[in-house]
Amino acid sequence: MNVTYKMSDRLVWIATVFLFSSITIFESYTWGKYILILACLFILFVDVLEGKAKYHYTIGAYHYFMCILTVYTFLSSIWGISVKDSLTKTFTYIQILICMSIVYNHFNKFDNVTPLIEVVKWSSYVISIYSIMYYGLNFVISMMTSGVRLDNSYSNINTIGMLAAFGIIIQIDDILREKKIGLETIFCVPAFMMAIATQSRKALLMMVIGILLVLISRNLSSGKLVRNIIKIIIIIVIALLVLKTLSGMEIFSGINQRMEYLVAMFTGKGEIGNSAMLRQQLIDLGIEMFKKHPILGIGIGCPHIIAGQVLNFDAYLHNNFIEVLAGGGIIGFLLYYGAYGYLIVKFYKLRKMGTKIYSLCIILLLICLFREYAMVSIYDKSTYFYFMIYFMEVDKLKQIKRRKTNVVISR
Repeated sequence: MNVTYKMSDRLVWIATVFLFSSITIFESYTWGKYILILACLFILFVDVLEGKAKYHYTIGAYHYFMCILTVYTFLSSIWGISVKDSLTKTFTYIQILICMSIVYNHFNKFDNVTPLIEVVKWSSYVISIYSIMYYGLNFVISMMTSGVRLDNSYSNINTIGMLAAFGIIIQIDDILREKKIGLETIFCVPAFMMAIATQSRKALLMMVIGILLVLISRNLSSGKLVRNIIKIIIIIVIALLVLKTLSGMEIFSGINQRMEYLVAMFTGKGEIGNSAMLRQQLIDLGIEMFKKHPILGIGIGCPHIIAGQVLNFDAYLHNNFIEVLAGGGIIGFLLYYGAYGYLIVKFYKLRKMGTKIYSLCIILLLICLFREYAMVSIYDKSTYFYFMIYFMEVDKLKQIKRRKTNVVISR
């Protein structure tokens, strides 16, 4: 079904950029959720108006996943160490389910998820520009050149850096896919500035790995194994040379030091750094929680309580795998990461139906999975926006397969 992009759709797209950007910009404000609600109500109003007072909705695997996660979180309040924390997360998931379902229903009418991918890209640019205005251009530049990272003033600085990295990855894929450089490419500059100014190891690794995977995926040729292997080797060698050159620049000095801390944490050699040491303590503590409550965990949203009691540091465990195991146990882990398993399996099985944005969706999915080693994303609203995109892409691939099957049968 080919749906024309009308003016109302453009207004909804702008509202969705605003919605997704607001998740980060208004993260620290208690009234931030009302901004999201207003954006969703606007989208709902437009769709009801377009449907002449009728609202058409779709229920798919994404909705089942969100419902299962919400129900399990609610049930975990029964055995969890804090009823309040688990119930708070339950209400948050209900809000996410309602808001994302409204967005899902609107964008599901299009043939592909490109409009939603563009939402992520432009939200990346909006937040990068907003951050530069918030901190001040001169201050951001001074942080870049001095190797000192920005503070968490209005939002988590790692979140800003990672979203900036997403925008750059998507823009490079646009250039390679469309084989042209658009004017919007200039917005990669503020995004790159924020990725560096945040001094986020996760953002840098995501950006490097993402760009590398995009370059590889967009340069592979079907049925030409030897040529593809040679291309991959050349791309990796060039990437390593570029990274070696960039790492010697002053603006990367802060990230270089933080990377050395990360390597030291794994090898046991060299200075670890206070941040990396605390991260490891949180992970070790989470493993101990899991060992004591392996099946059901101590309640979704509750591990920070034990961290506050034991380490005197009331925070989530800085590792989503451990956070989910500690809070939800093996059952919670399987429920949450079952979504990743489902998506990866479906993407593989439907690979021959691939849309033009198919490879980028896989890359972003793998990056999201990769980043969970160094952050807690199960409570992050943006996580479920990304999930929505991936589940919708799978739905589009299924539709393509059904159409092709029907064509064959009709013949």
